[in-house]
Amino acid sequence: MEGQAAIDYALSLAREHRERDVDVILERDESQSIHVLKGAVEKLDQSTAQGLGVRVIRDGRTGLAFTERLEPAAIEKAFLAARENAELGDATEVVLPGELPAVPDPEALGLFNPALEALRVEDLAAFGLETEAAALAADKRVKAVPYLAVQREQSSFTVASSHGLRYSQRGNSVGAHCGAMLEGGKQRKSGSWHWSSRRWDPAQAHALGAEAVRRGAELLGARAIPSARLPIVLTEDTAPGLLRMYMGAFSAETAQKGMSRLKGRVGEAIAGGDFTLLDDPHRAEAPRSRYLDAEGVATRPLPLIEGGVLRTLLYHVESGRKEGHASTGHAWRGYRGGISTAPHNLVLPTGPHDLEALCALPERCLLVTELEGMAGCNPVSGDISVGVQGFLVEGGRRIHPVDSVTIAGNFFDLLKGIRARGDRYQPNLASLFIPALLVEGLAVSG
Repeated sequence: MEGQAAIDYALSLAREHRERDVDVILERDESQSIHVLKGAVEKLDQSTAQGLGVRVIRDGRTGLAFTERLEPAAIEKAFLAARENAELGDATEVVLPGELPAVPDPEALGLFNPALEALRVEDLAAFGLETEAAALAADKRVKAVPYLAVQREQSSFTVASSHGLRYSQRGNSVGAHCGAMLEGGKQRKSGSWHWSSRRWDPAQAHALGAEAVRRGAELLGARAIPSARLPIVLTEDTAPGLLRMYMGAFSAETAQKGMSRLKGRVGEAIAGGDFTLLDDPHRAEAPRSRYLDAEGVATRPLPLIEGGVLRTLLYHVESGRKEGHASTGHAWRGYRGGISTAPHNLVLPTGPHDLEALCALPERCLLVTELEGMAGCNPVSGDISVGVQGFLVEGGRRIHPVDSVTIAGNFFDLLKGIRARGDRYQPNLASLFIPALLVEGLAVSG
């Protein structure tokens, strides 16, 4: 069956079985990727994943089931399984939203570019081969380009319910990632960079290869520095990567389970007085933009932190009803599972400083350009312990590259220790719009 017909059939089963509270999620994801190695296409991967998830709410109990075969028999089996599972579940307070007034056309979000559908495998391959050639030619110290992939992706999502709700949106993108290996003296360093966009731009191939090599070359000669408590500058690439680990703390569901240090702190100052963090679900071309969430609740721009004060946590229907709070439109759900809570696109306003000026503000600082794993980071306690690479900076000048060091501290202290912000966001598609940050209070262990 076609996707919309499959949804119609699932909802017809709800009417047939007199189930008043049923919703369905239909998802489809397609990807095509080319891997290049030593001047040839090494591998071509193509994948398609599609499925329909059914949620039945009976007497305050929720049942879930799904099928990846959009056939009447399989859909009916999933519906009956969800109905049966609802008999076994614990009582909840889920109330499905009714039919909503007209919402804007999701195409207005700019998440889908029809021109990308015309791309051929040959186009992706040519991009990858040019990227590899550019990387190999960029520096004589390049020994290999061990990882290079070019990918095109497309996705679609529909939520519909027995209350008359139906909302669909789609998105697509193209991107590439290049990793280069360089050798200088007795030291080897890797450099990597990526590009992602909703616009095809073959000229990015050369820039991608050259940038990956530049990032590796600048780290040759890196060495550790003595342990100290230094101001840290996180670039517009590394700041989002570090902060992403701790965004679960803003989930009301997580707080209700006792797994967030933000529990009970709405209305308190948790960051500096000029710190404002906005969740913007309507930001044009941002990956997690949408007008309705996975339960059909309307989304809206929402300040999480304003003037340093925690204004709200993020709620879906069930977590909201536990506290007498309306859903904030932050329900997320894949067809295979249940409802969770997550932000859309987090936006921290930029500041007045470019990266060089930001590094020149303290007399001495560590500029972090690479994060090396998050195993020591605990999103519940907020503990931060992560290996980094970057540069020791004194008087605004990069003294030498740095590796084999760890930065440590706590996320909730970091929020209060941000002293200045950069003037730009990283240029690729992302859902965290976080500029470079000058942070005090983290320890550096050499």
